[in-house]
Amino acid sequence: MAVLYTEEQVIAAVGRLTRVRLVSFVETDIVRPVHSADGLRYRPVDIARLELLCDLADDFELEDESLALVASLIDQLHDTRADLQALSKILAGEPYEIRARIGEALAKLRG
Repeated sequence: MAVLYTEEQVIAAVGRLTRVRLVSFVETDIVRPVHSADGLRYRPVDIARLELLCDLADDFELEDESLALVASLIDQLHDTRADLQALSKILAGEPYEIRARIGEALAKLRG
């Protein structure tokens, strides 16, 4: 079973997080908690995301709109990384000749 945290636990865990800031992040869809019968619950990944968002907001004085953009870009990078890892696993199962041909094609694209 996945570990889920209450709003109070999240606020206690993330040093610079306030209730107002948390509500703002949820309302602007920067953080997407899990909806449960007991209300909103947060996953460990949400806590890590909130720590990063608080750092960015405080250290770089980013507003919610800018934070949403940065968070979206980070999400895209994570998705791309996962896609590349999956592709690498698929290619690892292919014969050497195919892997070599793909490697040569990539080298040409890089110039």
